[in-house]
Amino acid sequence: MAIFSSKEYLPYLTAVLVGVIFGVLILTFINKNNFPAENEIISKNLIGNSFNEAVNKASPSVVNIYSDVLVNDRRSQSPFSDRFNSIFGLNKARIQSSLGSGVIFYSNGYILTNQHVIGDRNVGITVELSNGLKEKAKIIGIDKGTDLAVLKIDQNEELSSIEIANSDNLKIGDIVLAIGNPYGLGQSVSMGIVSATGREFNNPYSDYIQTDASINRGNSGGALIDTSGRLVGINTLIRSSTGGSEGIGLAIPSARLLGIINDLIQYGEVKRGWLGFGIDRRVLATQNLLKISFVYPNGPAKEANLEEGDIIIEINEQKSSYPLLFQEFARSKPGTIIKFKILRDGNYLDIDLLTSIASN
Repeated sequence: MAIFSSKEYLPYLTAVLVGVIFGVLILTFINKNNFPAENEIISKNLIGNSFNEAVNKASPSVVNIYSDVLVNDRRSQSPFSDRFNSIFGLNKARIQSSLGSGVIFYSNGYILTNQHVIGDRNVGITVELSNGLKEKAKIIGIDKGTDLAVLKIDQNEELSSIEIANSDNLKIGDIVLAIGNPYGLGQSVSMGIVSATGREFNNPYSDYIQTDASINRGNSGGALIDTSGRLVGINTLIRSSTGGSEGIGLAIPSARLLGIINDLIQYGEVKRGWLGFGIDRRVLATQNLLKISFVYPNGPAKEANLEEGDIIIEINEQKSSYPLLFQEFARSKPGTIIKFKILRDGNYLDIDLLTSIASN
């Protein structure tokens, strides 16, 4: 005898069947929305790994720079040759060509590059635009401290100036692209990451972005850009045993550039803040103390009531040191307030110094 009749368990079978169908529909929906097809995954990965748009956006703003520099001809190795040549007027100089890169900073023809690209005794500069057009350039201003220079070319139409990002927002591990003219081969691109920020490398005038993107000879003055095609730095040098790209690539951060380039355009040099006092070198060498040795009359230090004999304990709330003092001077603009804590006659005093422009 049957325990259950077919009519009794038919509702249960119907419920189970509906549940199975509903479950299959749910799984299909989840798979469709959360697990894209293989070709869709590949497509998205290709888009994510290509920086073609960033390069196309920035590359028209990157130029090749060919520079002719006057150098002394020292091919003779005789220890008497310099003396002999100077007596008989035989000292000669020759023109040496160098190459580098630059970035169109303003659309009216102002180009930013490295000072070492154009050299100290420059006799001619040619700028090659991304479209192959070549133009003679003139030097507007240089700053050896930061190794930057501004050039100008005259064009009847606006040039493609680069978009600038705030390099202070860079994070270690961010992808960056270096665009330049390595070895004179023409414009090329290399990719890397931000290895570090705020690198000093014994230069108080600027800190650096460190990257493993390949920066070779000829890349100096070129653009370091982010994945949106915006400038984050000016490639400046490579630190390695051979000078090749296996070393540490450095770039001047974009956040430091604007004030420098505007000063170079307006004055031909960078106007830095003047402190108006000197440091006793003997005390610095023997005791490692910053002792004020003199104060200029009518200078910023005098206005701030600093006195000869004051010992500087802190600079902008950091323990004082000569490198820190020089760094604050080198990176300050006229009108910058620098905070000092000094020791005078056994008492600690807090003094705010307003920097100004040094008089002749």
